[in-house]
Amino acid sequence: MNKRLRSAVGQVCGTILMLIVALAVGAVLVAISGNSPAEAYLTMLNGAFGSPQKISEVFVKLIPILLMAFGTSVAFRAKLWNIGASGQFIMGSVAATAVALYVQVPIALRVPLSFAAALVAGALWAGIAGLLKVKFNANEVITTLMLNYIATYFLLYLVNGPMQDPSSDLSQSALVPEEMKLTRLFGTYRLHSGIFLLLIVVVIMLFFWRTSLGYRIDLVGQGRKVATYAGLPVDRTIIITMLISGLLSGLAGWIETFGIQYRILDGIEANYGDISNIIALLGELNPVGIIASALFFAVLLVGGASMQRMTDVPYSVVDVVQGLIIIFVVAKVIFKFRRPSWFRRAGARKEAAKNAQ
Repeated sequence: MNKRLRSAVGQVCGTILMLIVALAVGAVLVAISGNSPAEAYLTMLNGAFGSPQKISEVFVKLIPILLMAFGTSVAFRAKLWNIGASGQFIMGSVAATAVALYVQVPIALRVPLSFAAALVAGALWAGIAGLLKVKFNANEVITTLMLNYIATYFLLYLVNGPMQDPSSDLSQSALVPEEMKLTRLFGTYRLHSGIFLLLIVVVIMLFFWRTSLGYRIDLVGQGRKVATYAGLPVDRTIIITMLISGLLSGLAGWIETFGIQYRILDGIEANYGDISNIIALLGELNPVGIIASALFFAVLLVGGASMQRMTDVPYSVVDVVQGLIIIFVVAKVIFKFRRPSWFRRAGARKEAAKNAQ
C-alpha cells in the first residue's frame, strides 16, 4: 500500500471514528433522558429513508448544504477561512428575489437574470472579504463573520420594510412568479430540478483541483511565500478564490428560494452556513469526502426532525452530535499541526537522556 493510499485510508477511518464517537455520546444522552438509544436512532433512520417522500427530503436538505460546503472548501484549501457562507447565501437569495419581483421583463429573461444576480451577489459579498484581505491583511474570519451579521439584518430590514408582502404581516416577501419556480420532479414531493444544478457542480468539483486554477489555489494554501516564489499572482488568486466560494453559496440561495421557499423570509439560511463549514472540514476538503459528509448531515437533519416528532427525544440531541463533531474536527486539525513539534520535542528529550548516560 503506497503512502498516498495509506493517508486516504487513515483519513476515512479517522472520520468514521469521529462520527461513531459523536453518535455514541448522543446515545448516552438519549439514555439519560429515559429513552432507548436504539429506538431513537432507528426512528432517525426511518425518518430519513422510511419512504420515497422522506428520501426526497434528504436530497432537499443535501442541495444547499453540499453547494455551500463546496464553496467553503475552495476557500479553506487556500487557507482562507470563509465563515460567511450564510451571508453569501442570503445576499444571493435577496438579489435573485428582487429581480424576480421588480424587474419587469419577460419571464424567459427574468429567470437567467435572477440566476446571474444570485451568483454575482454571493460572489461579491465574499469578494469584499477577499479585497480586505489583500489590501489591509484583514482577518477573513472576522470580516466574513461580520458580513454575515450585515446580511442577516439587511434581510430583516427588507422583509419588514420595502420588500414585505403587502398582503401579510409576516417577515417575508411576496411570492416569486409561478413560472419562475423550479419544477418538482415527483408529484407532491419537494425534490425539484435544482438537483441537476447540484450534479453539475459535483462533476465540476471532482475535476476542479486538477485544473490550473485549482492548482494555483492549492499552492496559495501551501503558503503565500511559496506561491509568490512560484510566480503566481497571489493577491489576484485570493480574490478569485473568495469570489468562487461566495458564488457557490449564492447559487445555493437561488436554488433554495426558487425551489423551496418561493420568497425571501427571516431565517431563510436555516443555519446552513455553519453546517457547511463542518461538512467541509469533516470531509478533509476532498470532494468525495465532502459529498459523504453532506449526506450524513442531510440524514441527521431530516431524521432528527422525525425522531423528535415520533419519540420523546428532543431535537437538541442532533445539535449535541453536531457540536461534538465540531470539537473532534478542531481537535484533529490541532493535533495534525502540532504533532510534528510534539514528536520533535520527544525526540530531543530522548536524545538528551541518552547523552546524559
